[in-house]
Amino acid sequence: MRHIRTILFTLSFFAQATLAQSNLFIATTDFSTGSTALLPAGAEAAEVNLLGVHSDAVVRFQNDMIYVINRLGQDNIIVVDAADPSTPITQFSVGNGTNPQDIEVVADDRAYVTLYERSEVLVVDPRDGTELDRIDLSAFADADGLPEIADIARVGQRLYVSCQRLDRNGTWGPADDSFLAVIDIDSNALVDIDPERDGIQGIVLSSPNPNALIPVGQSIVVSTAAHFGDRLGGVEVIDAQSNRSLGIAVSEEDLGGDLNRIALVDDERGFAIISDENFANYVIPFNLQSGQVSPALQGLSGGYIPDLAVDGNRLIVADQGSFSDPSSAGLKIFDAADHSLLEGPISTGLPPVSIAVLSDAGPRPTAVAEAASALPMQSALGKAYPNPFNASVAIPFVLARKEAIQLVIYDALGQAVRTLMQGVWSAGAYQTLWDGRNDSGQHVGNGTYFVRLRADGTHKMTKVMLLK
Repeated sequence: MRHIRTILFTLSFFAQATLAQSNLFIATTDFSTGSTALLPAGAEAAEVNLLGVHSDAVVRFQNDMIYVINRLGQDNIIVVDAADPSTPITQFSVGNGTNPQDIEVVADDRAYVTLYERSEVLVVDPRDGTELDRIDLSAFADADGLPEIADIARVGQRLYVSCQRLDRNGTWGPADDSFLAVIDIDSNALVDIDPERDGIQGIVLSSPNPNALIPVGQSIVVSTAAHFGDRLGGVEVIDAQSNRSLGIAVSEEDLGGDLNRIALVDDERGFAIISDENFANYVIPFNLQSGQVSPALQGLSGGYIPDLAVDGNRLIVADQGSFSDPSSAGLKIFDAADHSLLEGPISTGLPPVSIAVLSDAGPRPTAVAEAASALPMQSALGKAYPNPFNASVAIPFVLARKEAIQLVIYDALGQAVRTLMQGVWSAGAYQTLWDGRNDSGQHVGNGTYFVRLRADGTHKMTKVMLLK
């Protein structure tokens, strides 16, 4: 009965979300000047030129307030009441040359701001900008001395902060690994996720250069770009309970280009902004659970797409238009279920660059997280993806209860190749990776392999194929 109630609640939530619309607050720019616009719920036209902002600004919405983050060159934050988006409540500096990137408000009197040109996360009172603390992330810097702190996301009483670690002394590509640093909100201290190793350890991402973090229940979905053109990035899932990466669920190779940003409808459906080798931009639907991608959305200009957001079952895309057709710039609104173009382009004055959905239910699905917490009736081994694979394969499974399990890879002759997991695990949903190596760390050959999960006193089996 508990499962049925959860399912009914989820269906009801999404039915309401599909019908309802939220106000949209948009930062706009032509890269020399900046402004803002408001698209009220149900309106066909936006209110434009509401508030002058920096030409490099992004907008966030939390706790009924809009935060305009004026980045490098202005280095300040404007706080606006969502009920009166044309009148700032306050504006405060975060330090000259700091280049703020993101903000997470955890209480009326406490917020965390990431500073790209520093090795610190700034803690402020968002009501007036009073500095409360600074959290040192220099432990995550690469050789140039900076960790390139970008996005921030909250799960429970912890903050997850992306450290891109780009090589400023070279090509500005990833120096090596990128991390998520973990901060305890109660103590404002870094959390060492691996105390057995020297120094403060963060979560190592499967691919470097993260550009978006989205919390979903007890997970964080990360989009990574790696190096331009290498197709090694993708959409990655982090388990915030164990503080470990579950690997790349959807690769740049599958998406067909460099991954610039993502938005999620729920814990399965998402959309990715992709740029191809000619710098043309597309929006590609994907499924986190299956790893499958769908054809690109139709009706976009092919020009620069800096942002996208989800409002219920609407996908809002910020399309800056193309050189050949600048009139195509504006907001494009799609049905997130069937991918059809519903409206647009809706003019925002200057071209849109950042979107804030003025609803706390916007891009952070809570009903899905509750549904996911409902335990399955029996343990099960999911479909591995991608399959066939040539680098790594993700293997999902669920456990109905706390029990001893064993997850093992076998070759076609029935010989054990790699033990991926063994021990007592709590009930819940999991995902692990196999990188095509055996227990000795050596790469195995091409061919068919079998994944066997021992749980519930029975064996579950699925097949994967390695093709190099």
